[in-house]
Amino acid sequence: MDYGLANRMIEMLSGLTNYNISIIDENGKVIASKITAHIGAFHETAFEIIKGDMDTITVNTSDPESGIEEGVYMALYVNKCKTGVIGVYGNPREVMSITSIIKMSLEVMLEFELYKSNNMRKYTLHERFMRTIFYSNDFERSDMEKYMKDMNMDEHAARLPVLLEVSGSSSQISELTKVLKNSSLASRQDLIGITNENDIFILKSIQCDVKTIMQDYKYLLVEYLSAALNNLRTNNLQYRIYIGPIQNDIMQYRQAFLYCKWMQKNINKQGSYYFYDYIVKYLESMASQNEYNSIFLYLKQELGPKFISTYVDIMGALIENGYNLTKASTFLHIHKNTLVYHLNKIREILSMNPLASNSEREFMECFYFYLNRNHGKNSE
Repeated sequence: MDYGLANRMIEMLSGLTNYNISIIDENGKVIASKITAHIGAFHETAFEIIKGDMDTITVNTSDPESGIEEGVYMALYVNKCKTGVIGVYGNPREVMSITSIIKMSLEVMLEFELYKSNNMRKYTLHERFMRTIFYSNDFERSDMEKYMKDMNMDEHAARLPVLLEVSGSSSQISELTKVLKNSSLASRQDLIGITNENDIFILKSIQCDVKTIMQDYKYLLVEYLSAALNNLRTNNLQYRIYIGPIQNDIMQYRQAFLYCKWMQKNINKQGSYYFYDYIVKYLESMASQNEYNSIFLYLKQELGPKFISTYVDIMGALIENGYNLTKASTFLHIHKNTLVYHLNKIREILSMNPLASNSEREFMECFYFYLNRNHGKNSE
Protein backbone atom coordinates (compact mmCIF):
# COMPACT_ATOMS: atom_id res chain seq x y z
CA MET A 1 0.00 0.00 0.00
CA ASP A 2 1.29 3.44 -0.95
CA TYR A 3 2.32 5.66 1.97
CA GLY A 4 1.11 8.89 0.34
CA LEU A 5 -2.25 7.41 -0.59
CA ALA A 6 -2.75 6.04 2.93
CA ASN A 7 -2.10 9.47 4.43
CA ARG A 8 -4.53 11.13 2.03
CA MET A 9 -7.13 8.57 3.10
CA ILE A 10 -6.56 9.38 6.78
CA GLU A 11 -6.86 13.11 6.06
CA MET A 12 -10.15 12.53 4.26
CA LEU A 13 -11.52 10.28 7.01
CA SER A 14 -10.47 12.73 9.72
CA GLY A 15 -13.03 15.17 8.39
CA LEU A 16 -15.78 12.56 8.53
CA THR A 17 -15.32 10.96 11.95
CA ASN A 18 -13.81 11.74 15.35
CA TYR A 19 -12.61 8.16 15.86
CA ASN A 20 -8.88 7.55 15.75
CA ILE A 21 -7.93 5.47 12.71
CA SER A 22 -4.77 3.73 11.56
CA ILE A 23 -3.83 2.07 8.28
CA ILE A 24 -1.31 -0.76 8.42
CA ASP A 25 0.52 -2.13 5.37
CA GLU A 26 1.08 -5.75 4.33
CA ASN A 27 4.20 -5.95 6.54
CA GLY A 28 2.37 -4.95 9.71
CA LYS A 29 3.80 -1.41 9.71
CA VAL A 30 1.57 1.54 10.59
CA ILE A 31 1.93 3.85 7.58
CA ALA A 32 -0.83 6.36 8.39
CA SER A 33 -2.69 7.25 11.57
CA LYS A 34 -4.54 10.06 13.31
CA ILE A 35 -2.23 9.24 16.22
CA THR A 36 1.08 10.32 14.68
CA ALA A 37 3.12 8.58 17.40
CA HIS A 38 1.94 5.23 16.02
CA ILE A 39 3.28 5.85 12.50
CA GLY A 40 6.20 3.58 11.72
CA ALA A 41 5.44 1.13 14.53
CA PHE A 42 4.96 -2.60 14.01
CA HIS A 43 1.38 -3.69 14.72
CA GLU A 44 1.21 -7.30 15.87
CA THR A 45 -2.57 -7.66 15.63
CA ALA A 46 -2.67 -6.31 12.10
CA PHE A 47 0.20 -8.58 11.08
CA GLU A 48 -1.74 -11.53 12.49
CA ILE A 49 -4.69 -10.63 10.24
CA ILE A 50 -2.48 -10.24 7.16
CA LYS A 51 -0.67 -13.56 7.62
CA GLY A 52 -3.55 -15.55 9.09
CA ASP A 53 -7.01 -16.68 8.11
CA MET A 54 -9.00 -14.13 10.13
CA ASP A 55 -10.26 -10.95 8.49
CA THR A 56 -11.42 -9.23 11.68
CA ILE A 57 -9.98 -9.06 15.20
CA THR A 58 -11.48 -7.11 18.08
CA VAL A 59 -9.28 -5.85 20.92
CA ASN A 60 -11.09 -5.14 24.16
CA THR A 61 -8.17 -3.72 26.17
CA SER A 62 -5.49 -1.27 25.08
CA ASP A 63 -1.82 -2.19 25.57
CA PRO A 64 0.23 1.06 25.68
CA GLU A 65 3.54 -0.81 25.61
CA SER A 66 2.78 -2.57 22.31
CA GLY A 67 0.88 0.37 20.84
CA ILE A 68 -2.21 -1.76 20.25
CA GLU A 69 -5.37 0.17 21.00
CA GLU A 70 -8.80 -1.08 21.98
CA GLY A 71 -10.87 -1.28 18.82
CA VAL A 72 -11.68 -3.22 15.66
CA TYR A 73 -9.15 -4.28 13.02
CA MET A 74 -10.24 -5.47 9.57
CA ALA A 75 -8.38 -6.71 6.51
CA LEU A 76 -8.35 -4.52 3.39
CA TYR A 77 -8.74 -6.42 0.13
CA VAL A 78 -7.77 -5.37 -3.39
CA ASN A 79 -8.39 -7.84 -6.24
CA LYS A 80 -9.28 -10.49 -3.62
CA CYS A 81 -5.84 -10.16 -1.96
CA LYS A 82 -5.12 -8.78 1.50
CA THR A 83 -3.24 -5.53 1.02
CA GLY A 84 -3.37 -4.07 4.53
CA VAL A 85 -5.46 -3.50 7.64
CA ILE A 86 -7.74 -0.70 8.84
CA GLY A 87 -7.98 -0.14 12.57
CA VAL A 88 -10.63 2.01 14.27
CA TYR A 89 -10.05 2.65 17.98
CA GLY A 90 -12.78 2.53 20.59
CA ASN A 91 -15.24 0.18 22.22
CA PRO A 92 -15.58 -2.69 19.72
CA ARG A 93 -19.38 -2.75 20.07
CA GLU A 94 -19.51 0.96 19.17
CA VAL A 95 -17.01 1.02 16.30
CA MET A 96 -17.73 -2.30 14.59
CA SER A 97 -20.28 -0.89 12.13
CA ILE A 98 -18.29 2.23 11.26
CA THR A 99 -15.15 0.11 10.76
CA SER A 100 -17.05 -1.98 8.20
CA ILE A 101 -18.18 1.17 6.38
CA ILE A 102 -14.67 2.64 6.38
CA LYS A 103 -13.23 -0.68 5.21
CA MET A 104 -15.59 -0.81 2.21
CA SER A 105 -14.91 2.85 1.36
CA LEU A 106 -11.16 2.36 1.45
CA GLU A 107 -11.35 -0.78 -0.67
CA VAL A 108 -13.29 1.12 -3.33
CA MET A 109 -10.67 3.89 -3.25
CA LEU A 110 -7.83 1.38 -3.46
CA GLU A 111 -9.46 -0.40 -6.39
CA PHE A 112 -9.89 2.92 -8.18
CA GLU A 113 -6.28 3.94 -7.52
CA LEU A 114 -5.11 0.58 -8.84
CA TYR A 115 -7.26 1.05 -11.95
CA LYS A 116 -5.77 4.51 -12.54
CA SER A 117 -2.27 3.18 -12.00
CA ASN A 118 -2.76 0.31 -14.45
CA ASN A 119 -4.41 2.63 -16.96
CA MET A 120 -1.50 5.08 -16.77
CA ARG A 121 1.10 2.38 -17.43
CA LYS A 122 0.23 2.34 -21.11
CA TYR A 123 1.50 5.92 -21.37
CA THR A 124 5.08 7.16 -21.41
CA LEU A 125 6.42 9.01 -18.38
CA HIS A 126 5.95 12.31 -20.19
CA GLU A 127 2.36 11.40 -21.15
CA ARG A 128 1.54 10.34 -17.57
CA PHE A 129 2.76 13.69 -16.28
CA MET A 130 0.63 15.61 -18.77
CA ARG A 131 -2.44 13.47 -18.08
CA THR A 132 -2.03 14.20 -14.38
CA ILE A 133 -2.29 17.88 -15.27
CA PHE A 134 -5.32 17.29 -17.51
CA TYR A 135 -7.40 14.97 -15.37
CA SER A 136 -6.20 14.68 -11.77
CA ASN A 137 -7.22 16.86 -8.84
CA ASP A 138 -5.58 14.92 -6.01
CA PHE A 139 -1.87 14.80 -6.86
CA GLU A 140 0.75 15.71 -4.28
CA ARG A 141 3.84 17.88 -4.72
CA SER A 142 5.99 14.81 -4.16
CA ASP A 143 4.25 13.14 -7.14
CA MET A 144 4.99 16.07 -9.41
CA GLU A 145 8.56 16.42 -8.17
CA LYS A 146 9.23 12.76 -8.93
CA TYR A 147 7.89 13.13 -12.45
CA MET A 148 10.09 16.16 -13.08
CA LYS A 149 13.17 14.47 -11.65
CA ASP A 150 12.60 11.30 -13.67
CA MET A 151 12.17 13.37 -16.85
CA ASN A 152 15.28 15.39 -15.98
CA MET A 153 13.24 18.60 -16.08
CA ASP A 154 13.83 21.83 -14.17
CA GLU A 155 10.74 22.14 -11.98
CA HIS A 156 11.44 25.84 -11.25
CA ALA A 157 11.76 26.97 -14.88
CA ALA A 158 9.34 29.65 -16.06
CA ARG A 159 6.80 28.05 -18.38
CA LEU A 160 4.00 29.55 -20.43
CA PRO A 161 0.81 27.44 -20.70
CA VAL A 162 -0.61 27.34 -24.23
CA LEU A 163 -3.74 25.48 -25.34
CA LEU A 164 -3.97 24.98 -29.11
CA GLU A 165 -7.39 23.94 -30.43
CA VAL A 166 -7.23 22.67 -34.00
CA SER A 167 -10.02 21.40 -36.28
CA GLY A 168 -7.94 18.54 -37.64
CA SER A 169 -7.67 14.77 -37.56
CA SER A 170 -5.66 12.85 -34.97
CA SER A 171 -2.88 12.31 -37.50
CA GLN A 172 -2.76 16.04 -38.27
CA ILE A 173 -2.63 16.86 -34.55
CA SER A 174 0.20 14.37 -34.08
CA GLU A 175 2.09 15.88 -37.03
CA LEU A 176 1.58 19.35 -35.56
CA THR A 177 3.18 18.32 -32.27
CA LYS A 178 6.23 17.16 -34.21
CA VAL A 179 6.41 20.56 -35.91
CA LEU A 180 6.28 22.24 -32.47
CA LYS A 181 9.05 20.02 -31.12
CA ASN A 182 11.21 20.95 -34.12
CA SER A 183 10.56 24.69 -33.79
CA SER A 184 13.64 26.94 -33.79
CA LEU A 185 12.71 28.00 -30.26
CA ALA A 186 11.82 24.52 -28.99
CA SER A 187 13.58 23.46 -25.78
CA ARG A 188 14.05 20.15 -24.02
CA GLN A 189 12.43 21.89 -21.05
CA ASP A 190 9.15 22.20 -22.99
CA LEU A 191 6.27 19.92 -22.03
CA ILE A 192 3.68 18.98 -24.67
CA GLY A 193 0.61 16.77 -24.39
CA ILE A 194 -2.58 15.98 -26.28
CA THR A 195 -5.90 15.90 -24.43
CA ASN A 196 -8.73 13.43 -25.02
CA GLU A 197 -10.42 16.21 -27.05
CA ASN A 198 -7.38 16.35 -29.36
CA ASP A 199 -6.28 19.76 -28.10
CA ILE A 200 -2.55 20.36 -27.79
CA PHE A 201 -1.39 21.72 -24.44
CA ILE A 202 2.12 23.15 -24.15
CA LEU A 203 4.07 24.29 -21.12
CA LYS A 204 6.60 26.36 -23.07
CA SER A 205 9.79 27.11 -21.17
CA ILE A 206 10.80 30.76 -21.33
CA GLN A 207 14.31 31.93 -20.57
CA CYS A 208 13.93 35.65 -19.88
CA ASP A 209 14.90 37.95 -17.08
CA VAL A 210 11.92 38.74 -14.88
CA LYS A 211 12.38 42.45 -15.73
CA THR A 212 11.78 41.79 -19.44
CA ILE A 213 9.64 38.66 -19.52
CA MET A 214 6.31 40.50 -19.67
CA GLN A 215 7.38 42.53 -22.70
CA ASP A 216 9.19 39.67 -24.46
CA TYR A 217 7.13 36.52 -23.94
CA LYS A 218 4.54 37.30 -26.64
CA TYR A 219 7.23 37.79 -29.27
CA LEU A 220 8.98 34.58 -28.20
CA LEU A 221 5.70 32.69 -28.37
CA VAL A 222 4.92 33.98 -31.87
CA GLU A 223 8.35 32.90 -33.09
CA TYR A 224 8.00 29.51 -31.41
CA LEU A 225 4.58 28.93 -33.03
CA SER A 226 5.46 30.34 -36.46
CA ALA A 227 6.23 26.99 -38.13
CA ALA A 228 3.12 25.40 -36.58
CA LEU A 229 0.93 28.26 -37.78
CA ASN A 230 2.33 27.91 -41.29
CA ASN A 231 1.47 24.21 -41.12
CA LEU A 232 -2.08 25.05 -40.09
CA ARG A 233 -2.54 27.57 -42.91
CA THR A 234 -1.05 25.19 -45.48
CA ASN A 235 -3.56 22.50 -44.46
CA ASN A 236 -6.44 25.02 -44.23
CA LEU A 237 -7.08 24.10 -40.59
CA GLN A 238 -9.05 26.34 -38.26
CA TYR A 239 -7.41 27.02 -34.91
CA ARG A 240 -7.69 28.92 -31.66
CA ILE A 241 -4.86 29.63 -29.24
CA TYR A 242 -5.33 30.28 -25.54
CA ILE A 243 -2.34 31.48 -23.51
CA GLY A 244 -2.46 31.23 -19.72
CA PRO A 245 -0.40 33.05 -17.04
CA ILE A 246 3.33 32.32 -16.71
CA GLN A 247 4.14 29.63 -14.11
CA ASN A 248 7.22 28.50 -12.20
CA ASP A 249 5.52 26.21 -9.68
CA ILE A 250 4.65 22.65 -10.72
CA MET A 251 1.62 22.66 -8.40
CA GLN A 252 0.07 25.46 -10.49
CA TYR A 253 0.28 23.68 -13.85
CA ARG A 254 -3.17 22.11 -13.50
CA GLN A 255 -4.77 25.46 -12.63
CA ALA A 256 -2.96 27.10 -15.56
CA PHE A 257 -4.44 24.42 -17.83
CA LEU A 258 -7.90 25.15 -16.39
CA TYR A 259 -7.44 28.88 -17.09
CA CYS A 260 -6.84 27.98 -20.74
CA LYS A 261 -9.91 25.71 -20.72
CA TRP A 262 -11.96 28.56 -19.26
CA MET A 263 -10.95 30.80 -22.15
CA GLN A 264 -11.72 28.03 -24.61
CA LYS A 265 -15.24 27.79 -23.18
CA ASN A 266 -15.90 31.53 -22.94
CA ILE A 267 -14.21 32.96 -26.06
CA ASN A 268 -16.01 31.61 -29.10
CA LYS A 269 -14.01 32.98 -32.02
CA GLN A 270 -10.85 32.37 -33.98
CA GLY A 271 -7.54 33.91 -32.95
CA SER A 272 -5.08 34.05 -30.06
CA TYR A 273 -6.12 35.07 -26.56
CA TYR A 274 -4.10 35.86 -23.45
CA PHE A 275 -5.50 35.15 -19.99
CA TYR A 276 -3.88 38.32 -18.65
CA ASP A 277 -6.35 40.25 -20.83
CA TYR A 278 -9.32 38.42 -19.32
CA ILE A 279 -8.49 38.40 -15.60
CA VAL A 280 -11.39 40.68 -14.64
CA LYS A 281 -13.85 38.66 -16.72
CA TYR A 282 -12.55 35.45 -15.15
CA LEU A 283 -12.90 36.82 -11.62
CA GLU A 284 -16.38 38.05 -12.48
CA SER A 285 -17.29 34.53 -13.57
CA MET A 286 -16.18 33.19 -10.18
CA ALA A 287 -18.76 35.23 -8.26
CA SER A 288 -21.90 33.32 -7.29
CA GLN A 289 -25.33 34.13 -8.65
CA ASN A 290 -26.45 35.20 -5.18
CA GLU A 291 -23.59 37.71 -4.98
CA TYR A 292 -24.51 39.19 -8.35
CA ASN A 293 -28.18 39.33 -7.42
CA SER A 294 -27.39 41.19 -4.21
CA ILE A 295 -25.61 43.85 -6.29
CA PHE A 296 -27.62 44.13 -9.50
CA LEU A 297 -31.03 42.46 -9.16
CA TYR A 298 -32.86 45.70 -8.29
CA LEU A 299 -31.51 47.47 -11.39
CA LYS A 300 -32.29 44.50 -13.60
CA GLN A 301 -35.91 44.31 -12.41
CA GLU A 302 -36.64 48.05 -12.44
CA LEU A 303 -34.90 49.05 -15.67
CA GLY A 304 -36.99 46.61 -17.67
CA PRO A 305 -36.36 44.18 -20.54
CA LYS A 306 -36.10 46.84 -23.31
CA PHE A 307 -33.29 48.71 -21.53
CA ILE A 308 -31.58 45.44 -20.60
CA SER A 309 -31.60 44.19 -24.18
CA THR A 310 -30.15 47.45 -25.50
CA TYR A 311 -27.58 47.60 -22.70
CA VAL A 312 -26.35 44.06 -23.40
CA ASP A 313 -25.99 44.80 -27.12
CA ILE A 314 -24.24 48.16 -26.73
CA MET A 315 -21.90 47.25 -23.88
CA GLY A 316 -21.09 43.90 -25.47
CA ALA A 317 -20.04 45.62 -28.69
CA LEU A 318 -17.97 48.24 -26.84
CA ILE A 319 -16.17 45.64 -24.75
CA GLU A 320 -15.55 43.42 -27.76
CA ASN A 321 -14.03 46.33 -29.72
CA GLY A 322 -11.99 48.05 -27.03
CA TYR A 323 -14.50 50.93 -26.69
CA ASN A 324 -13.82 52.07 -30.26
CA LEU A 325 -17.14 53.57 -31.35
CA THR A 326 -16.54 53.10 -35.07
CA LYS A 327 -15.62 49.43 -34.72
CA ALA A 328 -18.46 48.81 -32.25
CA SER A 329 -21.07 50.30 -34.61
CA THR A 330 -19.73 48.16 -37.47
CA PHE A 331 -19.86 45.14 -35.17
CA LEU A 332 -23.56 45.85 -34.49
CA HIS A 333 -24.31 46.75 -38.15
CA ILE A 334 -25.70 50.14 -37.13
CA HIS A 335 -24.67 53.72 -37.84
CA LYS A 336 -22.18 55.25 -35.43
CA ASN A 337 -24.67 58.00 -34.53
CA THR A 338 -27.23 55.35 -33.59
CA LEU A 339 -24.70 53.73 -31.31
CA VAL A 340 -23.88 57.08 -29.69
CA TYR A 341 -27.61 57.79 -29.21
CA HIS A 342 -28.16 54.50 -27.35
CA LEU A 343 -24.98 54.95 -25.33
CA ASN A 344 -26.05 58.44 -24.24
CA LYS A 345 -29.40 57.06 -23.07
CA ILE A 346 -27.57 54.44 -21.01
CA ARG A 347 -25.23 57.06 -19.57
CA GLU A 348 -28.15 59.29 -18.60
CA ILE A 349 -30.06 56.54 -16.80
CA LEU A 350 -27.07 55.09 -14.95
CA SER A 351 -25.29 58.44 -14.53
CA MET A 352 -22.08 56.72 -15.62
CA ASN A 353 -19.72 57.13 -18.55
CA PRO A 354 -17.58 54.11 -19.49
CA LEU A 355 -15.57 56.25 -21.91
CA ALA A 356 -14.40 58.72 -19.28
CA SER A 357 -14.14 56.87 -15.95
CA ASN A 358 -12.34 53.58 -15.26
CA SER A 359 -14.32 52.88 -12.08
CA GLU A 360 -17.63 53.52 -13.87
CA ARG A 361 -16.47 51.32 -16.76
CA GLU A 362 -15.72 48.50 -14.29
CA PHE A 363 -19.20 48.80 -12.79
CA MET A 364 -20.85 48.79 -16.20
CA GLU A 365 -18.80 45.80 -17.35
CA CYS A 366 -19.75 43.83 -14.23
CA PHE A 367 -23.40 44.76 -14.79
CA TYR A 368 -23.06 43.67 -18.42
CA PHE A 369 -21.54 40.34 -17.43
CA TYR A 370 -24.35 39.72 -14.94
CA LEU A 371 -27.03 40.59 -17.50
CA ASN A 372 -25.36 38.69 -20.32
CA ARG A 373 -25.10 35.59 -18.15
CA ASN A 374 -28.82 35.82 -17.38
CA HIS A 375 -30.09 37.46 -20.57
CA GLY A 376 -33.31 35.81 -21.73
CA LYS A 377 -34.09 34.33 -18.31
CA ASN A 378 -37.08 35.46 -16.29
CA SER A 379 -36.43 38.11 -13.68
CA GLU A 380 -36.04 36.62 -10.25
